[in-house]
Amino acid sequence: MNELSFRPCLAADVHAAVPLIYSSGPGAFNYVFCARHEQEAQDFLHHAFVNGRSEFGFQQHLAALINDEVVAVGALRSQPESAGFMLAALRDINGFYPARHIPGVILRGLRTERVIRPPQANRGLIYQLGVKPERRGCGIGEQLIQQLIIRAQAQSLTHVALDVADHNPRARALYLRLGFKPRIIRHGGFSSAFGRVGSHEYMEMPIG
Repeated sequence: MNELSFRPCLAADVHAAVPLIYSSGPGAFNYVFCARHEQEAQDFLHHAFVNGRSEFGFQQHLAALINDEVVAVGALRSQPESAGFMLAALRDINGFYPARHIPGVILRGLRTERVIRPPQANRGLIYQLGVKPERRGCGIGEQLIQQLIIRAQAQSLTHVALDVADHNPRARALYLRLGFKPRIIRHGGFSSAFGRVGSHEYMEMPIG
């Protein structure tokens, strides 16, 4: 494999980054953000990524590159950022959806947060990890996680954490190998005409 490098995402990365972000949880994204058609979640993510300020924005994401090609992305967030991200997400939603669909999107988002929760105090939550399918199994995801851990250490956080879907045993095995410990399973089962939120396992690891 050619040399892997990392840099913060740019708004111009949208076409490469959004499919990778979407791949990190298509069922949940479709459940929350599809109100009219099945492409709508990806269209919304495109809108929010370019705007930059919410948890879906380019400013929060780190890109992994091979020969200047974005092959993976991931993000890290902490508790002090949660209020600002929520306000930014509301602005993204208000700017994208017709008024009659906004309450439903917000309600589905709040319901999903019962399963995939915002970060706890002193925890850096790693989220929206996605690797190009043809690049999986090469250690890119592991190296990207290590870069996000470095970001968490620079913020003096004591732990990193993440949520893994119950239908993703391969990712869970990677997290266990890296030292993440299972803490709790949060049960989902929410569904719509477009998507479903299944159960997720919350895992964390000390980095202090």
